[in-house]
Amino acid sequence: MTFATLRGAAYVLVHTPDLVAYGSVPSFERARATDFGQNFARSLRTYDEALTYPPHQAFIGNLNPGELAALPRPHHRQAVPGGRFGPRGEIMPQDEFFLWLKAVDVFSLVELEETFLAGCRERFAAHPLVSDTELARLGDGSPLSSIEERVKQGAAPLFHRGRLVGCVRPAHEHDHTLAAGVMLENLVAKASGVIVLKHLVKLTATPASSLDYLIETSEEASGDENQRGGGGFGKAIGEAAGCTRATAVDLRSFCAGPAHGLVNGAALVKAGVFGRVAIVAGGALAKLGLNARSHVQKGMPILEDVLGGFAVLVAGDDGVSPILRTDTVGRHRIGSGSSPEAVMRALVTEPLASRGLTPVDVQAYSVEMQDPDLTETAGAGDIPRANYRVIAALAVKDGHIDRSALNDFVTSRGYPGFAPTQGHIPSGVPLLGHFRDQMLDGKLQRAMVIGKGSLFLGRITSLFDGVSVILEANPGRPAAGALPASHAVTRLALVAHDHEAGATEVERGARLARQRHGLDVHILRPEDVPASITGSDPETRLQRWLEQLLSSGEVQGAVASHYNFPLGVATVGRIVPPGTGETCLLAATTGGSAADRVAALARNAVYGHILALALGNPRPVVGFLNLDGARPALRLVQKLAAAGYPIQLATSARADGGQLLRGNDLVAPPCDVLVADTLTGNLLVKILATFSSGGARETHGWGYGPGIGPGWPHLVNIISRASAAPVIAAALEFAAELARAGFVATMAGEFRKLEDLGWDALLATAQSPPALTASEPPRAPDGELTAELAGIDALELEAATAALHAAGIPTRSAMGCTGPTILVRPSDLERGQDILRAAGYA
Repeated sequence: MTFATLRGAAYVLVHTPDLVAYGSVPSFERARATDFGQNFARSLRTYDEALTYPPHQAFIGNLNPGELAALPRPHHRQAVPGGRFGPRGEIMPQDEFFLWLKAVDVFSLVELEETFLAGCRERFAAHPLVSDTELARLGDGSPLSSIEERVKQGAAPLFHRGRLVGCVRPAHEHDHTLAAGVMLENLVAKASGVIVLKHLVKLTATPASSLDYLIETSEEASGDENQRGGGGFGKAIGEAAGCTRATAVDLRSFCAGPAHGLVNGAALVKAGVFGRVAIVAGGALAKLGLNARSHVQKGMPILEDVLGGFAVLVAGDDGVSPILRTDTVGRHRIGSGSSPEAVMRALVTEPLASRGLTPVDVQAYSVEMQDPDLTETAGAGDIPRANYRVIAALAVKDGHIDRSALNDFVTSRGYPGFAPTQGHIPSGVPLLGHFRDQMLDGKLQRAMVIGKGSLFLGRITSLFDGVSVILEANPGRPAAGALPASHAVTRLALVAHDHEAGATEVERGARLARQRHGLDVHILRPEDVPASITGSDPETRLQRWLEQLLSSGEVQGAVASHYNFPLGVATVGRIVPPGTGETCLLAATTGGSAADRVAALARNAVYGHILALALGNPRPVVGFLNLDGARPALRLVQKLAAAGYPIQLATSARADGGQLLRGNDLVAPPCDVLVADTLTGNLLVKILATFSSGGARETHGWGYGPGIGPGWPHLVNIISRASAAPVIAAALEFAAELARAGFVATMAGEFRKLEDLGWDALLATAQSPPALTASEPPRAPDGELTAELAGIDALELEAATAALHAAGIPTRSAMGCTGPTILVRPSDLERGQDILRAAGYA
């Protein structure tokens, strides 16, 4: 039985001390003008204090959550090293977050003061997740006087370090569900959700456009007075994060929502409804300062000054990632009861018993992981520890452990709390990323994720809620040293001995691929080639060894910095055009699909189409860049489509349209596949890969993609000798993705279809016919040659001109904005068009 797998988890905290005033408790205290309400700002933390707070560093992965137990408490007195970014996310400062509020606002409700915006813009633009789309939404800001007037009219003010720097306007004059405070709350949830989803996409090297379904599980409600909780957070977050092919839903169950989302996402993937599902939630503005009154009374800083956010990726079984056992789901039934014992029986012991397991068979539990520094002061105690003790007590009661082992059960299977009291954020999901890493490292076999919710808070039922699911190490992962070729783990070869940065960079790329994607990567070196492999030089022997490994199935694919493809095989790369932030295929990037330029361009279009099919796009759209030879190549592909091959062609986004794409279209392609000649494609990949490194290293992208061609039997992806470790790792994951998708079989099947349709015979007509000549070209004064015959390819310009001369039409060549043109007399325009169409030049 196959199950969905946990591919990754991302976490974000946003330090927002000036938004604490909008929390439910501080708002209430301010309205009553209590001493706390008027003076709580004195107890707010600085960003540096929030950054070095141990539970925060554990939340983003810089600190092992288990290590918190060894640190003295209270933790706010213990600063730990660790930066803004961690292996699972980041801790963002407030001023940059305000720019994100503006960047995700599609109804112009957020206004930022112009000098504040100018002061933050450069840091915002430097953030690794920010695209040109977000930058463009910022605008230039508003004068302070305009902000002040908006606030007087009811807008919610935004303060930074006590200074008014912006506001959020109400979305309706009378509808209280669209009031300024509500819109601020919703935009906060949306913006933090967008940030963490973008982190998930980046950390898992998953294109946003490849996600199928988003399940948003925060606690906010979006709507108007006619449908106060209608929803839309999921699609709003997906839209801003570039998930153009996904649909989405908002799922609510108070704190239990994330666990419900995890179970639903895993079930949908297992059922085959969706391939990749992201469960995501942003932060809760109302929860800021929830226990702040108690913190201040005890002489503590206000610790609930951060918004939380998480995102989880669930996808099909890759033979490596932890599996979500949807056959072991605990659920708090309507009739379960609400006592602690009844709840834990429903969520823990009952589902385990259904598989013949006991609580002892689970090595780790993720419960409500609230930071006890936040809750104990307010009288709520250590919530995670209390949950663990209930589970342990049930194990004692049922005879699975001795009473003397109760405390050991709690410490060995539980973790200290480290998540902010953001309602849904601490519930079950904070340990998912840690569990995944532990399972990939072979240190953890089985864990349980438990989410609970208090439905009675809505005052429509007195019921409780909860759901749990088991996470297990993937049985497809081999033991150390045992790597059979038939195993489900994707086994790849990496050949990059000639790397410009040396072996260390190559090894780091392989290590990243192993850690992030669970790949089995074997580095092939010239000195390791078996003696049985013959050849005239080390390069030849290395390539022959690689091909032997590929042919035998010992590796399922390869990534190489040098490979001699035969003529007819060219690579198709994956890029991220700056105008969209979405992935696009680029054909071709290395190799040569044909000796003739026109035939090569036509083949490149088909090669890109085939790769898109292999990546799961059933109807990719292909667009030719306006290069020499593109027009006759386009005509060949049009003939192929007319013969029955289902290839779709793009139209330029420019106002005058046309089926050749212009420079503007390169920045924001209206297609899934861009078609270029190999040199142009190679140049484009290099520019996009090196734009942030000054040209010395390729730091972005997936390399140059796989080789494609008729009869080509292998999966070999190409990188550059200047590719940095993250690109090497991404290229390896790209190769693994293609191996799992059956790329070689898809390629072979498509070329069989093309052969049946007479594609080779059609390509044989690619060469331009010989130019027609006339004894003396017709002449006319240049002043009469004012009508334009456009749409002529540069390679066919001479032949097209000769065809007009043979018909007695005077001409003059010119260059228009879309390429070469031929100028004729207005009286000859219509006849000239007919001649060129008949000859196949236009």
